[in-house]
Amino acid sequence: MAGARIRRGWSVRATLSVLAVAGLLAAGCGEDESKDKAKAVGEVASVACPSQARAVRLPAGWIVPLPAGAVPVDVRRSTNNRVIVTSVAPAAESDVLTAMQRGFASAGLKLTDGETEEHDAESNFTGKGVTGRWGIRELTGCDGPATRIDVVVRKS
Repeated sequence: MAGARIRRGWSVRATLSVLAVAGLLAAGCGEDESKDKAKAVGEVASVACPSQARAVRLPAGWIVPLPAGAVPVDVRRSTNNRVIVTSVAPAAESDVLTAMQRGFASAGLKLTDGETEEHDAESNFTGKGVTGRWGIRELTGCDGPATRIDVVVRKS
């Protein structure tokens, strides 16, 4: 399979979260450049299923936990020293949500202003000198359960 599909029926909030990440990437760009960058975030083709994902290296000093088995597939630097990491995990969205909640607590990061819906969830976080937001979304079209994870983080 060339790439996973994000489950249909996204909530308005989940769609707005992806657009917010796109806005973070596009900030400070020219109009044409920002349109191209906005299209690159959250596109179906932008992530592969976990079994086909090619891992990229996480940034030096990365302290934000990812669930066991998650494969980081993209790292981008944005304005205001933000780093955006996209990963895919070979697990159901509900299992990834539980792993994220437990992992952040274990890492000493406080989750705030989060919400969950049927096929996605997101939360802000802060602690250990960083602040950010993560979002997870169920992927379809993979062999087995799969979830996309997007994390935006910056030093506080």
